[in-house]
Amino acid sequence: MKLLKIDNFSDAQNYLDSFVNHERGAGFAYVQTLKLDRVHVLLKCLGISHQCLKIIHIAGTKGKGSTAHFCAHVLAASGFRVGLYTSPHFFSFRERIVIATRLRRNRAYAIKDTCIAKKDIVKLTRAMQPILERLRRKKSLGKLSFFEVYTAIAFTYFIQNHLDFVVLETGLGGRLDATNVVTPLCSIITHIGYDHTETLGSSLASIAGEKAGIIKPNVPVVSAAQRAVVRRQILKCAFAQKAPVVFFGSHIKATHIRMNKHNTVFDFHYRDSVLKNIAVYLRGKYQIENASLAIAAIMLLQQQGGIKSLVRFHQGIRSTFIAGRFETVKNNPLTVVDVAHNPSAFTALAENLTLYFPAKKIILIFAASRDKDIRHMLDKIKYKQLILTRFSNPRSYMPEEIQSLHRAKHVSLTDNLQEAVRLAQQMYTRGDIIVISGSLFLVSDAKKYYNW
Repeated sequence: MKLLKIDNFSDAQNYLDSFVNHERGAGFAYVQTLKLDRVHVLLKCLGISHQCLKIIHIAGTKGKGSTAHFCAHVLAASGFRVGLYTSPHFFSFRERIVIATRLRRNRAYAIKDTCIAKKDIVKLTRAMQPILERLRRKKSLGKLSFFEVYTAIAFTYFIQNHLDFVVLETGLGGRLDATNVVTPLCSIITHIGYDHTETLGSSLASIAGEKAGIIKPNVPVVSAAQRAVVRRQILKCAFAQKAPVVFFGSHIKATHIRMNKHNTVFDFHYRDSVLKNIAVYLRGKYQIENASLAIAAIMLLQQQGGIKSLVRFHQGIRSTFIAGRFETVKNNPLTVVDVAHNPSAFTALAENLTLYFPAKKIILIFAASRDKDIRHMLDKIKYKQLILTRFSNPRSYMPEEIQSLHRAKHVSLTDNLQEAVRLAQQMYTRGDIIVISGSLFLVSDAKKYYNW
C-alpha cells in the first residue's frame, strides 16, 4: 500500500485527522470503542517504553486542567523539565503537548510553557505512519483514534526529550482512557460530578468508578473533597489496589483564606507540613482545592524520595495561568469567558460571578455539546438575558434545540458566536457583564473573535 506523503505540518495534521475523533461526535459506544489492549499493542509496535517516564496521572470531572498545570509549574519552578499532556485545545492540537521549564529573567525566575514544534509533529507522524497503517488494517483491533495516536506521539516526544517528570491528564473517564496504560508515581482525582453520562453512566457511583479506574497497585492517591457516594467508590477502588488515599478537607486543609479581585491567598496544611501565604492567580475559590491537590501530590513524591532538591511551591502556584478559566477578554463592554461545561463547573461559575461581580446583571452567551446536561447547567446562572448560539464543532447543539429543552424566558437565538457577541453588545448597559460559557469549543471561538 502506498503511503500518503507527509512533507509538512499540514500533511501531518490531515493524516492525524484521518483517525476517528470522538471529540467531534457526541455519543459513542464507550466500553465497546475504547480498548486499552489496542493502546498497549500500539505502543508495543511503535517501540514506546513509557515506563521510563516519572508520571503524575490526573482524572476527574472538574479541575483536571488547572491541577495539571499547577503540578507542572511547581515542578518547573523547582528546576525540573516537565512534560504536560492535556486536552482538548483552543487553537491547535500542538497545545496538548507542552514542556514546562524555568527561565531566569533579570533576577527573577519565570516558567515557560513550550508547545511541541510543528517540525516535531511532522517528524514523529512520518516515522509512525508505516506502523499506524499496518495496525489500521487489523480489524480485530478496532479503529485507532486520534487521541490514542496523539498519546503515542506525546509519550515518544517526552521520552526523546529526557524529561524529569510528566503530568498526564485523562481525556475521557479514566479506566479506559488511552493514558491509563501508565503506572504513575501518584494519581490525582479532582472533583467528580455529573458529566458524560451517556458514556460513563448516569449515577455518580458509576462515573466515580470510571474515574477511579486510574488507581494503580500501591500508588498513592490524592483526591478532592467528594460527595459520600464518590468517596466510597474511590476508597473501594483504592482498597482493592492497596493504594493509600488522602482527601482534601480531611487530610489536606486550606486555612486563613483571603480573596480579592487579583488573587486568592491561603495557608496549606498536610500532615506536619504547613505552607503559609500560597497565592493563586487563577480566579475562583475552587482553585484553592486544585492547587492543594497539586502541592500534596508533589509532597508525596518528596516522601517517596523522587525529589531531593528544594521544591518551590509558592513560585510554581503563583506562576500558573490558564486561558479560558474565568478570563476577562474585554473590559468595555465587560466580557468574561469560562470553559465550564457541566453542572458542577456552572455552579463554580455562578459562585465566581457572585464573588467578583456581585452587582452585575448577566448577559449569558451559551452553547453546549450534545452530551451535556444543559438544563442543570443553565439553572445555575441567574441571567438577565440568555443568548443561545452554536460553535464550530459537529457536537454542538443547535440553538433551537437548547431552547426547546430548557424553555427559558428572555432568550435570543443566533447562528454563531459573532452574531451572539454583537447582539450582547447591543443589549449591554453599564451595570451588565457579558459571560460566554458552556463549552471549551465556544470559548475557543470567542478567543479567536477577540484575537486572544
